[in-house]
Amino acid sequence: MASKSVFIRKAHLLATAAPAVLLLVSPAMAQDQPAAPATAAPVDPQMQSADQGDQSQDIVVTGSLFRRPDTETPSPVTILSTENLQRAGITNIADAVRSISADNSGSIPTAFAGGFGSGSAGVSLRGLSVNSTLVLIDGIRTTNYPAADDGQRSFVDLNSIPRSTIDRIEVLKDGASSTYGADAIGGVVNIITRKEIKGIEGTVEGGISQRGDGGEQRLTLTAGYGDLSEQGFNVYLNGEYEHDALIGVADRKFPYNTTDLTSIGGLNNNVGAFGAFGARVGTISAVVRPATQLIPGNPYSGVALPNTLSQVLNPAGCAVGTIARNDPTTLENGGNGGAYCEQNQAPYGTIAPEQTRYGFTGHATIQVGADSQAYVTGSYYHSTVFSTNSAPTMIRQRNPINSTNIVLPALLANGSINPQDPYANIIDPVTGQREAAQIQYAFGDIPATFKSDNNVYRLAAGISGKFGQGWSYSFDATYARSDLTGVNKGYLSISGLADAINNGTYNFIDPSQNSQAVRNSIAPDVISKAKSEMYMAQAVVTKDLFNLPGGPLQIGVGGAIRRETLDNPNANASLDFLGLNAVSASGKRTVSAAFFEINAPLLDQLEINASGRYDHYSDGFGRFSPKVGVKVTPFKSLALRGTFSKGFRAPSFAESQKGAVIGYTTATPPCSVIIAHGGVSTGTDPDGNPTCSGGNGYVQAYSIGYNNASNPSLKPEKSRSFTGGAIFQPTHWLSFTADYYNIKKTDVISGGPESGAALANYYDGQPLPAGYSVTLDDPDPQFPNAIRKVLIVNSPYANASALKTSGIDVSVQADFKFGENNRFTSRLEGTEILTFDFKPSATAGYDHYVGTQAPYAISSGSGTPRWRANWQNSLQLGAFTITGTGYYTSGYKSVAVDQNGPTAITCTDSLYGAGANFCHTKGFFDLDLVGQVKVNDKFSFYMNAINVLDAKPPLNPANYAAVNYNATWSQAGIIGRYFRVGANFKF
Repeated sequence: MASKSVFIRKAHLLATAAPAVLLLVSPAMAQDQPAAPATAAPVDPQMQSADQGDQSQDIVVTGSLFRRPDTETPSPVTILSTENLQRAGITNIADAVRSISADNSGSIPTAFAGGFGSGSAGVSLRGLSVNSTLVLIDGIRTTNYPAADDGQRSFVDLNSIPRSTIDRIEVLKDGASSTYGADAIGGVVNIITRKEIKGIEGTVEGGISQRGDGGEQRLTLTAGYGDLSEQGFNVYLNGEYEHDALIGVADRKFPYNTTDLTSIGGLNNNVGAFGAFGARVGTISAVVRPATQLIPGNPYSGVALPNTLSQVLNPAGCAVGTIARNDPTTLENGGNGGAYCEQNQAPYGTIAPEQTRYGFTGHATIQVGADSQAYVTGSYYHSTVFSTNSAPTMIRQRNPINSTNIVLPALLANGSINPQDPYANIIDPVTGQREAAQIQYAFGDIPATFKSDNNVYRLAAGISGKFGQGWSYSFDATYARSDLTGVNKGYLSISGLADAINNGTYNFIDPSQNSQAVRNSIAPDVISKAKSEMYMAQAVVTKDLFNLPGGPLQIGVGGAIRRETLDNPNANASLDFLGLNAVSASGKRTVSAAFFEINAPLLDQLEINASGRYDHYSDGFGRFSPKVGVKVTPFKSLALRGTFSKGFRAPSFAESQKGAVIGYTTATPPCSVIIAHGGVSTGTDPDGNPTCSGGNGYVQAYSIGYNNASNPSLKPEKSRSFTGGAIFQPTHWLSFTADYYNIKKTDVISGGPESGAALANYYDGQPLPAGYSVTLDDPDPQFPNAIRKVLIVNSPYANASALKTSGIDVSVQADFKFGENNRFTSRLEGTEILTFDFKPSATAGYDHYVGTQAPYAISSGSGTPRWRANWQNSLQLGAFTITGTGYYTSGYKSVAVDQNGPTAITCTDSLYGAGANFCHTKGFFDLDLVGQVKVNDKFSFYMNAINVLDAKPPLNPANYAAVNYNATWSQAGIIGRYFRVGANFKF
């Protein structure tokens, strides 16, 4: 465990990095509630809120069934008020939640627009991935995004929740399955909307980066009528709109726009850089090699002739934007195999996608008698995200068929000689046939893009109130639906490409001559449609039974039922398109639950809370989740708190009902296979493992697929967690909190935990693990009788893994008032992850991820930095307020145990060509400034300077979600200094 001095050094780093912050505003997590008097119990600074309304009214805090006059429960909770999100310059829910230091590895940034969950944003409290953080709206579940992260992990899309009607966001940083059921292992994000809006209010905002790109426009307008306290009702209508322009990789300078880092001691990962014909050449300049076509009319049946050299198809040579290369050594001898072209394809990619969001909300609250209040609300929200792919589509693919042997035939379908085959007039002396041309090419004239349109509909209604002596009740019902449409452009139709090649309609020599009609026939739009739905009703009754020395003994009971459905069919189910990952999920189930909570203030200094919930799933399992919490106040300035709980995560539809997903990673066959295909043995390594070199193109590094399929025998994931902490408030203007958390997950569901064993067994000639199979490559034309390499490992999901993590959250807040309407607040919040260990299978040991770029496969390559912190300061002088928010993420090793093995932790290996010189990624600090001027009670102006120091993102070539930087932790750095101006009005 880190010492206290470590935290002090981290805080000092933030302070010295930006001395201007000392004159700035209150933190996103520090709220503007009047400070507690010196005689009061200590107030957790993370729990204060500017928008609590009438402080005499009790509220229900996330994680509890009871209304209470304070927010100091045994569990740590952070409250983000709307006012302070505005002061921090945060304009959307995703950024709000992700600003919390407890959000860690596995969260989904919108910037990662190329993943399975493209177009969305998700939160991962405690680094447990998005499927272990529960997102609620007004304490009620909503439907999940129809496309799961990596095709497996379900989550709520934060991009599709209206922003401008939010009162506050409560983040419970503790397990809460005893109250809410599944998915609350890492914590809960509860988005609380406003009950009452009177008059007309709105926001007008515009923004642009210092580099003149990434323009933003945001508009909100709300009109409300009625006074709950005087008229007994309030209704309001709201509309909001936002558009963010796309920023491309080509819009930024070196080293964030290239895959060639040799000038600064890195590697050259340009396409074609190594010239290996079978693996690395695939640029917008077509390269060909003599070949034989085995099946007339089938261009996918070619076999390259041995000991031949490649040539650039266009007689004029490599196209503009590519680099001419030549190596006279033939491919069979491990050389580059002739003339070819090298290309930096990074500029095709996207840094920040284009986003368009708009939505409408209607809300009505009605006072029913003296003690009850009813509401009904409905919303529609549309989110569009558009991005360009990181590279043009290559003609050679391995999914869903192997097109690596594709050729241009010597004769076209009409019998004429193919003018694009430079070998068509050469007669093969062995076969007597005209020679075909095996081709490598990337379709630079066919843009590869992705666009998602998500339409979310939500309707909710409920009533709550009091009756009798100490009784209270609440009833809520909701319906939510998400309709997602994805449009992929640039994927190659297997039949369309074959027809274009056989008929000679596509010009590979000069692609600029192709008509749009021909391009559309080769790469028609691939449209996918997915839908998720949820119906839910829940009821709670609570009772103050009798008074204890510390207050009333409270008991609450409740029940809930919900119906969930998902339909996400495979867009490539008929296997029509090359390179389009097969992903599908569907299912339906009914979940019923009963739960209770008891709160016993045994003494003024001692409060004990106990809760439990039983959930029954119609797909065959049930689970009971208990929780106990204790809060002790030994004296007025100190409170100690702690919890112990058990929780669970139910298998997703993709995991347990009907679903499959295939993902790819780089692999090299073992030495025994390389030697069988022309390689030679070179001895053994220090661990006694065989080493080898050489081998033909068949056994060079390639993309191997892992196809994971649903398993109806899965059990829920289980968790055990406990927290312990303290709140210390020595004076009315100074507060400290520290909380330790410790979480262990067992029966973690993973795809293919025995995939490594399956591969090893296949190559050793041994039986594969039960339920596993392999899809093999075509035979090697040079060594047709040699063992074939594996293209895809097919496996079921399994409860085979385990995870454990622990850490410390610390916050410090100072709050000074001087004179009338003058105030200074300062708050520092940080999280240190002490352990994050993952056990990939039942037979494996724990791998240690803290401070590395692991878990690589399930975190978009974001890794697990040890530290995240934010420091905010606020100075209010009358009508003027200036706010500064500094964010810090610590550095990490650019290695991942889950990708390059246990030795990766010592930096003896690099991650996907990062290179030894970039084994460590530095920490990142950026500072945001927001200035506000309150003209009067009806009008205010503000100006934001995001990343005002124009901090550059640390170099991170190992990240696969971005070009040489980490989009999860340093997206503000790649955008650069950004300015927003806006106005709030109300009348």
